[in-house]
Amino acid sequence: MLRPPRTTGYFLALLVFLAAAPVQADEGEEQPASPATAAPAVAPSAAPAGASSAAPARQKTSTGRRALAAAGAVVPGALVHGAGHFLLGEGRTGLSLLALEGAGMGLVVGGLGGAAVSGASRRVIAPIVLATVTGAGLFGISLLADIYGVLAPEGGTGSPPLALPWVETQLGLAYVHDPTFAYSAFLVSGMDLRLRSIRLSGSGWFALDDDNARLRAEGAYRFVGPGTSDGPRAADGSFLEIEGALTHHRYTSDGFSITTGEVTLQGRLDLAHIGRTLRGSFAEMGWGVAVEAYRYGRRPFEGNELLIPHFAFGMYLGHEGYPRGEAKVFYEHRHDGYAAGAKITGLGSGVPGHLGLQGRLYASPRWGVLADVQAGSAYVGRLSLLLRPGGSP
Repeated sequence: MLRPPRTTGYFLALLVFLAAAPVQADEGEEQPASPATAAPAVAPSAAPAGASSAAPARQKTSTGRRALAAAGAVVPGALVHGAGHFLLGEGRTGLSLLALEGAGMGLVVGGLGGAAVSGASRRVIAPIVLATVTGAGLFGISLLADIYGVLAPEGGTGSPPLALPWVETQLGLAYVHDPTFAYSAFLVSGMDLRLRSIRLSGSGWFALDDDNARLRAEGAYRFVGPGTSDGPRAADGSFLEIEGALTHHRYTSDGFSITTGEVTLQGRLDLAHIGRTLRGSFAEMGWGVAVEAYRYGRRPFEGNELLIPHFAFGMYLGHEGYPRGEAKVFYEHRHDGYAAGAKITGLGSGVPGHLGLQGRLYASPRWGVLADVQAGSAYVGRLSLLLRPGGSP
């Protein structure tokens, strides 16, 4: 059986709250080495004779009990995360999710309290914002994980790819509804180039009905997790990487431009390490800082600093063959994109970022689609065609 990946230790330490969460699948069971153990990439007939012992099947749950657990994950689960798993008989996983909720609430209350006491002073606002967003992420992830775990089929909704393509390109269209600006339709293009643990990416959004364009270049190094097929084989989809990016957004018809440099530490944890019912799901978190330079006409540049944390909960789609992909719901705290920040009234106006939903699905080794929607002070929708020139890894 595969040994537990080192990714778990790295990412547990980063997410802090998971330090207290048991890594075992459930009471009296052996820890799964990875979601791939539950859904191997080979046909059952080709699996080793002892493969079935690597992921013991749990006793079949009745439809009535599963329906009760699903209802419990909403009420009282919206307030007591893990309630659905308690009703399902997965007490250890339920306790882990409850602990995540408690840690998240503690960070949110501490962050908001710190902002109130300090008057949101610029000297201390950075750790306050990062703590608050991280806490909100733990709260949201534990809630969605509870719902997923009681509804997902045995073995989860899918398994992660253990290697990534060398080249992936995208070309598509996007629509932006923002009453502040004239643009609405965009041509979107992008490319990812990978070599083992290194990724170089470039993308561009070009308005078709206005003089507006957003260009972005990224470089990332992955410490652990899936890379290209010539590198070390990953045990699951968990990863930890550092990313640097440079973005130039020009609003030519409005007479200004924004250039942003940033660095982000980000990662993903496959939630099968918390409980067997969570196979096929994952959580993401990232913490970053950025420096912006504004320029209006020919005036001198003006600087600004940004905190750009984010988090997501998602699921893999498909175990073998095609179609196969993933979907996730996410929160981005940044305000410098087309969706910008949430438009709300009162004391919190201008603080929250935007929410989004993204899906990526490959119908064959070469061709796939990417779709996402985002909602902030503007609404953004995108649909792109994906191409892996060399096919799947």
